[in-house]
This record gives sequence, C-alpha cells and structure tokens, in this order.
Amino acid sequence: MTSFPKISVLVLLFFCQQTVLLSQDPYFSQFFANRIYLNPAYAGFDPGGAVTLNYREQWLGIPAAEPGRLSGGFRTFSSTVDLQSPCFLLLDHANMGFSLGAFRDEAGSAPLTSQGFSLAMSHERTLIREGAAGKLQRLDLRIGAQLQYNQQQFNSDYLIYSSQLDPVIGLSSDPSAYRLRSTLYPNMNIGILLRGNLQRNRDQSSLFSIGMQLANVNQPEVSLFDPATATHIPRRFTFHGGFTARIPRYRGTVSPLYLSPQFRWDSQLGARFNIQTTGFYLFAKGFYNGLFIQYNFPNNPAPPGVPNLGGFITRNTTTLILNAGIDLRSVLDNGKPWRKRETGTVLGLTYDINLSGLTQQNTLGVVEISLVSRFGQRDKKNCGDIGRFELYKGDCPVRF
Repeated sequence: MTSFPKISVLVLLFFCQQTVLLSQDPYFSQFFANRIYLNPAYAGFDPGGAVTLNYREQWLGIPAAEPGRLSGGFRTFSSTVDLQSPCFLLLDHANMGFSLGAFRDEAGSAPLTSQGFSLAMSHERTLIREGAAGKLQRLDLRIGAQLQYNQQQFNSDYLIYSSQLDPVIGLSSDPSAYRLRSTLYPNMNIGILLRGNLQRNRDQSSLFSIGMQLANVNQPEVSLFDPATATHIPRRFTFHGGFTARIPRYRGTVSPLYLSPQFRWDSQLGARFNIQTTGFYLFAKGFYNGLFIQYNFPNNPAPPGVPNLGGFITRNTTTLILNAGIDLRSVLDNGKPWRKRETGTVLGLTYDINLSGLTQQNTLGVVEISLVSRFGQRDKKNCGDIGRFELYKGDCPVRF
C-alpha cells in the first residue's frame, strides 16, 4: 500500500484536526473570475446570463503518493450559472439575480475531498439616480445570500487501524471499508455591494465598488469522526473594493484602455489567517492583464501538538499574482472592425509566484484557469435604467 510522503501526511493531519481552529475555506486568486464565491451579491450580475468554470491547482510541486501523478497538492473545481432578471415579474425595483453552483475540493491525491452545490439570490436597488447628487451620478445597492449543501469525505485507503492488524496474517481487512464521510451539511453566506459612478468632468468618469461578505454564517459542523468532538468551519469575513477609470485616449487608439486598482481582505480563525490582496487590472475590449501582491500576517505559533516542520506552518507566504485573459469571441470574429466584434467568452489564466514562506522551490506555485461565457441580452423594455452608468457597456472582459 502506498503512503503519503512525511510532509504531506503532517500537513493533511494539521488540516484534519478535530478543533474549530483548523478548518478553512478554499481561496481563488482570480477572485473576479469567481464572483459568487467572492460575494453572493454578484449573483446574476451580468446582463442576460453567464456560465463560469474555474480550476485551481495549488502547490503542484508537492510530491504525490501515487506513481504517475503530477501533483499531491490541492485542487479546486468550481462552476456557476448566473441569470439576471432586471424586470422580475415586471415590478418596479424588483431587479433580481440568481446563481446555481457546484464545487469540488481535493487535498493531496484526493484522500480528503469536499464537494457541494449552492443557490444564490441577489437584489439590486438604485439609491441615487443620474444628476441627483452632483458629481456622484449613480449609486446602486446590491444584497445577496447563498445557501450551500456540502459534504466532506476522507479516503481511508491511506490509513491502517490497529484493529485491522493480525499477528499472523498481517492486514486483515480492506482499509477502504473505513471510508469516512460527514453528513450533508447546510452553509449560509451573505453579502452586500455598493456600486457608483463619479463624473469628474464631461468626458471622464470613474466607477467604484465596495463590498463585504460574511461566509459560513451558521458555522456548519463537518466532523468525520465522533460527533461529540465536533469540528466547525469558522466564519470568514471578506472586504473588497476598487475603482475603474479610463486612461485618456490618444489619436489612433483602437479601443479605450481602463485601469482598475482593486483590493481584497479575508480574515478567518480570529485573524490567524489574515490575507490581503492588492493590485490592479489593465483592460480593454477583448483582453485584460493583472498584477497583484498577496500577503498573510501576523506570524502565528504552531497549534499545540502540531509539529512546526521547520517553520512550514508558521511562515508567512507572500505571493506575486500574474493574470491575463482574452475574449475568444473578439479574437475569432474576423472580417469586422475591432469595435464591432462580438464579445462574451473570456479565457483567463493566473500564475502565483510564492516569494516567501512556501516558495517556488518547494511548491512550484499556483495555477488557475477560468472560462466565462456570457449569453442573452437584458430585456430593456420596462426595465428602467439599471446598468446605464457602466463605463464600457459590457464589452470588456472584466466587470466589477
């Protein structure tokens, strides 16, 4: 029977301890390519609808237990379908968004997995309309909630219990018979988002957004062993925001460029995990590029009974995040001027370069791939002016 390398076993046991302090949520570097996970207030955000697929391969340099496997790291798969109903039941101000999602998270060579599905709903209301507050041309409020049903499973092929050992024949039963599963547990996330438009002059305006999410509101129990020693996923607080402004155009410019500084702060486990991500996007119709820095502080001592692994647990990891994306519809829509090409299917790629703590030498970094395909058009009849203040009319590959 194969077994984890020593470091993989210790890391896995660290995350599986039966204490409230050691359960966490997955993290996506392309947080605006997985917006429902960032904030459920983004449910149904795009006009019409959208399908989003995300894949994250974290620490792919950790050796696998099984021959032929590329990685013993951590993998996360996520998919969502969004629908926008700006004229829900043709009622004024009943602007609704809906999202269905599914995910799977694997640790190591899939001995520990989490999977589930979700339903999210959002509502948007206009607080300030055009011209009502001087330079603040528009202010919209979105609120959202997400209900998930998840399950965790531990593949005990990697464990041998003393009751399975016979002094004569050795291993007396199949380890897979002891596969452990949690119950199907519900989880609730809530979020709020403010979006506005500042008109600096007749030709220049900036779009800004500020949002907050409280995840794991009910702190669900995910125990795999004795329910008397329950393990809960602690609440996670996320605060995010930024603004988008057009770079002044010059003669001969085919498409305007936009600069969008953004930040995100995640806090969990009483700030023992305290992650800040800050950087910017540069984008136009058909493409985007991004550069972000991510860091986690403060230093934390290893929990009692957990080996420090030479600083592996307690060292902070600073990460440089490089991302880029391209709209496949624009690239493949040949024979038309660039400004008239179709948009709406965006392929994104992100690579995280670990600069400290878990470095490139011992992890080979993190890779993320995303695919977002938008479809349909919003029925503008009887829908008021929701979305009229957008800077780029939905043509650019990143929307906040």
